[in-house]
Amino acid sequence: MSATKFDLPYDRLNPKDIERYAKDLVGKKFSDLYIPEWDDKKVFGSIGNKGHLGQYLERFYFMYEPNSSKYPDFLEAGVELKVPPLKQLKNKELRAKERIVLSIIDYNTIVEEKWEESSFLHKNNLLLLVFYLHEGGKDRLDFVIRMVTLWDYDEKDLEIIKQDWHKIVNKIREGKAHELSERDTLYLGACPKGANCGSTRKEW
Repeated sequence: MSATKFDLPYDRLNPKDIERYAKDLVGKKFSDLYIPEWDDKKVFGSIGNKGHLGQYLERFYFMYEPNSSKYPDFLEAGVELKVPPLKQLKNKELRAKERIVLSIIDYNTIVEEKWEESSFLHKNNLLLLVFYLHEGGKDRLDFVIRMVTLWDYDEKDLEIIKQDWHKIVNKIREGKAHELSERDTLYLGACPKGANCGSTRKEW
């Protein structure tokens, strides 16, 4: 079950309004958002799996069905939702705990793409980042959301990402996908997706 586009508490067409609504998450635990009557797909019970915190927010806060589409999560606004963890250092500063996985590289299709029309750029052109603090020993649903921001690329970063994309794609076109390494690039990195991802799919 989910809300219809007519009664959502935010405007799915407006990136800034999506950000406004998302900022109300700051200071909340994931468990604060749970709506039992909406849990027909048992999302709550499967929250132990990596990645499900994002799906949890999609369903119980943003009120749309999680999916694995190649398009942005908020399609009409061109906004992709990412829910990365933070870690707290001994000096109390917060740092990213791990890389942010942006999308899946499909070797069979990416060789036909151009950067300006690439699936990567289309999906990740504008990111809604919802950061939570990972604390060892706590239930994942008790993690607290600490920061929310709508993030797009400045010209310098986008140019570096473009160059990284071309390096990765050219290597795939040359039949050297098995040689891809995060050392090849500055920002984007091609990394294996799980132990059973096979030879035609990686994350970046």
